[in-house]
Amino acid sequence: MDFLTALNQRVLVCDGAMGSVLYARGVFVNQSFEALNLRQPELVTEVHAAYVRAGANFVESNTFGANRVKLAGFDLVDELVAINRAGVRLARAAGARFVAGAMGPLGVRVGEKRGVSVETAAEVFDEQASVLIEAGADVMLLETFSRVSELRVAVETLRRRSALPIVAQVSTADDGLTQDRLTPEECARLLTEVGATVVGVNCGEGPSATLESVERMADATTVPLSAQPNAGAAREVEGRRLSLSSPDFLASYARRFVTEGVGIVGGCCGTGPEHIARIAEAVSGLAAPRTVEISADVSS
Repeated sequence: MDFLTALNQRVLVCDGAMGSVLYARGVFVNQSFEALNLRQPELVTEVHAAYVRAGANFVESNTFGANRVKLAGFDLVDELVAINRAGVRLARAAGARFVAGAMGPLGVRVGEKRGVSVETAAEVFDEQASVLIEAGADVMLLETFSRVSELRVAVETLRRRSALPIVAQVSTADDGLTQDRLTPEECARLLTEVGATVVGVNCGEGPSATLESVERMADATTVPLSAQPNAGAAREVEGRRLSLSSPDFLASYARRFVTEGVGIVGGCCGTGPEHIARIAEAVSGLAAPRTVEISADVSS
């Protein structure tokens, strides 16, 4: 069964955070987590395996920041191909049914004077995507893009490269808007138009804010949605600062996401295998709320 067939049949559970879990296991934040694919592959594989055991139907390769721009900051550009290839291989070795080739923003402005041109950004995205696709990713997952203008370049670039499914996720601020001031409705319409298979929200201000955003996206597109909120920021409750980040708290939103058309549920910063296990329990047996047409060349 391929990824889209599975997506059309049931709600799929994605994994949670990689960076948060690695940090909890003693990895310092002032290094490239993606380089661990080569330096400490057994550690990365174990994190993936923990998510598989928790019930994740697919996991993301540890390649979020493995693009030329980000790797240059660690003097690792020469290892770009090896890091991305290893990212897919380790996720597969952990027992994942499907592997998502994870890609994040470049960390610089795109199409602005102080950043990089749209053409350069497209070349950077294409370089990383070509390696992930060649390595055998089943689906491409673009996440934590706070500027839809940059995410659009990434989606268009990937769509020119391959017919593989694309999950395109934005990260919104506490006002519900992206940094380039687009609403969830505008994000959904634009990303659908440029070729995203699934559109959604990740990270942001926690599950409550994510629910609000996907509710609005649901009115603007008919494609499946995705939701990967972080564990939730600390809030003041009866005079105390409490982090409402328990696995049960996050899982309590899972079925609510699905009622709004979300077919992919997972976690982001601050979430771990225990959160994913509760989410998997919450959505177990739920049919896909939305389906996508499968073309003959989808695996090309």
